[in-house]
Amino acid sequence: MDLMVSVGIGQLRVARSPSRLLCIGLGSCVAIAIWDSSTKIGGMAHVMLPDESFAPKRLDSPPAKFGNTAAKALTDEMKKAGANVYVSVAKIAGGANMFRNVSPTMKDIGLENSEAVKKALKQIHIRLVAEDIGGSLGRTVELDMDTGKLSVKNVRGSVKYI
Repeated sequence: MDLMVSVGIGQLRVARSPSRLLCIGLGSCVAIAIWDSSTKIGGMAHVMLPDESFAPKRLDSPPAKFGNTAAKALTDEMKKAGANVYVSVAKIAGGANMFRNVSPTMKDIGLENSEAVKKALKQIHIRLVAEDIGGSLGRTVELDMDTGKLSVKNVRGSVKYI
């Protein structure tokens, strides 16, 4: 029987097969899922903001909260668990423009989160192999440690696997 591990906003978690990692209710947030097929160890971060400039200065803000720091923090934890991050691949989902109808002048935080995450993955040489980004619908994602598949379910109930 596999174990479902929930990843809350600003958190990161690492798991191994047969576990699954779950991010519920992604709106403008972005889930970063990184998986190593050789060890079947994976990790997920639930990114809330592009970088620290979007949040009040607090000493206790976790690195997983920010797109520019979450991927590095996640791969560091994966290495500690025995993953080979040099062969790991990434998938991302979320980054919806949830506030488009509230104010046309409001920043698209979802887009900025997505761009920050992509840039951070590139900087640490993790290959992005799939994404389900943008739009205006919230999502829930689940990473299967056995297969590396990321299921993406939107609020309307449709599911896709990336």
